[in-house]
Formats: sequence, structure tokens, C-alpha cells
Amino acid sequence: MQDGRIVAVGPRRGVLRLRGRATRVVDLGDAVLTPGLVDCHTHFFYWALGRALVIDVSDLTTLDAVLTRIRTQARSHRVGAWVVGRGFDHNRWGVEFPTAADLDRAVPRCPTMLHSRDGHSTWLNTAGLRAAGITARTRDPQGGRYLRDAHGRLTGIVQETAIERLPDPLRDVARRTDAAARHIIDDALADAYRAAWRLGITGVHAMDDGPSLTHLLRHRTARRLGLRIVHAIALADLDRACQLGLRSGLGDDWLRIGGVKIFADGALGSQSAFMFDPYPGRRDYCGVPVLTGAELETTVRKAVEHGWAAWIHAIGDRAVHETVAALAAAPRPGPATLPHRVEHAQCVRPADVHRMARAGIVASVQSCHILGDIGSADRHWPRARRNAFPLRRLLDAGVVLAAGSDVPVESIDPRRSLFAATMRTDERGQPRGGWFPEQRISIGDALRAFTVGAAAATGRAAPAGTLAVGAPADLTIWTDDPLDAAPETLLTIGIRGCVVDGQIHMAEDA
Repeated sequence: MQDGRIVAVGPRRGVLRLRGRATRVVDLGDAVLTPGLVDCHTHFFYWALGRALVIDVSDLTTLDAVLTRIRTQARSHRVGAWVVGRGFDHNRWGVEFPTAADLDRAVPRCPTMLHSRDGHSTWLNTAGLRAAGITARTRDPQGGRYLRDAHGRLTGIVQETAIERLPDPLRDVARRTDAAARHIIDDALADAYRAAWRLGITGVHAMDDGPSLTHLLRHRTARRLGLRIVHAIALADLDRACQLGLRSGLGDDWLRIGGVKIFADGALGSQSAFMFDPYPGRRDYCGVPVLTGAELETTVRKAVEHGWAAWIHAIGDRAVHETVAALAAAPRPGPATLPHRVEHAQCVRPADVHRMARAGIVASVQSCHILGDIGSADRHWPRARRNAFPLRRLLDAGVVLAAGSDVPVESIDPRRSLFAATMRTDERGQPRGGWFPEQRISIGDALRAFTVGAAAATGRAAPAGTLAVGAPADLTIWTDDPLDAAPETLLTIGIRGCVVDGQIHMAEDA
């Protein structure tokens, strides 16, 4: 490797003939190298900040356990005036959405909010509702909801675009420019880089906001950026970005501008994914259409005319259908623009799979969601579930898959996606034989989605994403060969670290 590029690949004896006096030789023994893994859908900056400031309840499976953790950590975890948590999943508790009264039992006085595992619902206590200015008279915004009980009283659950109207304590920290805030952010990012390296991750695509991009650009300028990052912009920032002449693809090998992130619907876990069929037991309710139809088509066309690729969050089958229609109707991105993408593409009808292939639309998929979503899909999508996570169908049609985690919605650990894509079970191996096993893909296909697919999803041609001469010197270091591993062992296969731009980062216990 030289100047951040691979200069030779081959047997040990032939490669060693190229060494000079200044060559550093690193013997990794029996380790296995693959192209560096790139996580194509993250909320990296806010995951990093959340690791330092937010109470994580994603591992808990009962309401009482969640309330206990919030109660015991509320004093030590404050973000400004708020207690903030993340990762609750009422689907795992076997109950309906929790209420403000439930959260009051843990934190009765301090404003408190917990974001759901899928990020599409937020749970507030009574003090939090009051601090956010939400009352019984507050109207639902377009594409959002304040859940109410049968008597019209607020329950404390806020969904979709209504979340954007809540105070955002983490974003308040991100927007600060004082030395104390920068110290918190710099330490959080450095810790997040190390966490990614330990799992063999060499780059990420970030779906965050302007403050995130500002801080990551600051790290790039100071040569402190630890990963290669492609950063999307929010739809709310599109007009300003166009005025400044920004567009998809600007930047360098370390930090590039990605697409404009657009939301078409919500999520499965919050029952806000936009579907053709009503949700069982909820007559005429098909989820929350955030931006669809003619409005979505107009937005996509505007983005393309200003040099932007559209990266559209679409989970439900109707949201995906309308997203694909909008992207197919828009002019194709030019050669200097990145490809259009459907982010998540969790439920896709066969006809829309083929439309994606014909239009050159990338499927940015997070198969790790299968691990936690099988029960929810069976319950909420009884007919449509056969089209959920159709990885094999997408590949067979010629659609490029770009793999990711959606961290912090899921763990950033890529092994979870490799396992889920090849097994299609939960972590316990259920259901036996796999959930719609005909949609499994091979471990080779799953790895390509993290490497070659990741490169293609940002408009980069070979040798990017490969172990070929001239490719970036980004490698993942494995204990064993993942291509030879039994699929059921992929959750625990060893990862020793990675190489980013020729720099080796070994896990501490490797």
C-alpha cells in the first residue's frame, strides 16, 4: 500500500519483492482480508453523541425494566434540561404504546423523552409534554401525529413529522460552538471511530444534518476524520444548498456530499409505514404518508435539476411504489451525480422491484432489521409480509444492493446484517428453516453489498470496493474467512480490525 492505495496483490514472496528501505511490513499471520466494509445507512454523528449523553434501553424487553433504567440513570444523563433516552420497542413488550403516565413513574419532574428503536415515535412524560408546549388543543401536523386515547387525551407518544417540532437537546449540543461542547463532540466522535474500526468498518454514509456535516468537515480539515464519510443533506436544507451551488458528489475521498434525504413514510415498528393494506384492527389506517404523490415527484425533479441525487426513505409497499414512480419519472442523474436510492426498501412489490432495476435505482437495505422485525411484520403486514426484505428478488432483477445498519436504530455491527441476509431468522434461529427463505442471499452477495455495492451506491466504479491494484487501501481484517463460514456462525465470526487509507487499526483484543 502506498499513498492510500493498493499497489500489489498476490503471494507473499512476490509482494515482498516490492519492499524498499522505508517499507513497513506488517504480518497479520492467518488473518483474512476483504475489501473494507462500508455501512451505507447510518446516523453516525448522532450515534456518536448519543453514546456519550443518552440512556440506551434498546436491550430491554419489558416496560418495567425500561422504567427502572431511566429512573436510575436520569440524574447522571442530562442533555441540557432534558433526560433523553433511545431504543424503546413496545412491540417486544407485548403491550400497546406506553404513556406519559408510565414515564412519570420513573421521572416525575424533569422533562424526559425517549426515542423509539425505529426513530419514528418519541415518548414524553408529562413534564416533557409541558416543556414542548404540546396541549390537548395542539393539532397534528401534515405527516405526523400526537397520539390520543379514546377520550381525546394526549398519550405522550409523538410520531413522524410531529417529532420535528419537539425540542432537540442533542441537536442543541451539536449547534454549540463553545469549547466545552466541542470537547464533548470531539471525544464522542473519536470513540465512535474506534468502535467502527473494531468491527472492520472503514466508511459510512451518514443521514444526519447540517451541524453533523459541520463538525465532520472540521475533523476533515484538522485531519482527525477516522472514516471515509459520504454525508447526505436533509430536505429542509435543499434550497439553501442549491443557492450555495452545492450538489451531490462534491468533496474528496474522505468526505463527500451524498444525496438529499427525503421521507416518504414512517416505519414498521411504529405502524407508520405507508401500506396498500390497512393495518389489522385499524380500519382505513394504512400508515403515515409523509411525502408522496405529485408533491414527491415535484421535489425529486427539483433536486435532480440542481444536481442532487434523491435518497428516499420508503419502508411500506405503497411508499416504495410511489417513491419508485417519482424516481423513474425524474430525469436520470448525470454522470457526475450519484445514483438515486430507496433507503430501507423493506416491503417491495415484485413489479416495483423490476421498475427499480430498469431505472437504475439502488436499494439501500439494512437486513439486520429482519432480526427484530419478523414478529412485527407477521402481525402488522399479514398479506404484504411475503414482499418484506426481498433481497434475492432485488438481486435477481439486477438491482444494486448497498448494505447498512441504520445505527443507532440497530447495532453498527455488520455481522448482524450478514447473518440476517443469509439466514432470515432471529438471533435464536427462529423460525426454523428461515422466514420466507427463498429471499436469502449468499454470504458473498451480502459482503458485496457492503463493498462493491457501497461503492456503486455513491457512483464509484471499480476498483473501488475491491482488493485490486489502484483501489483505496481500505481493508477489513477477519479471524476466519467469512466466505467459508457456516451462515449460523456469522453473528460471532471474529473481526480483528481494519485498515483505512493504509493505516492499521487493530481491535484491542485481536
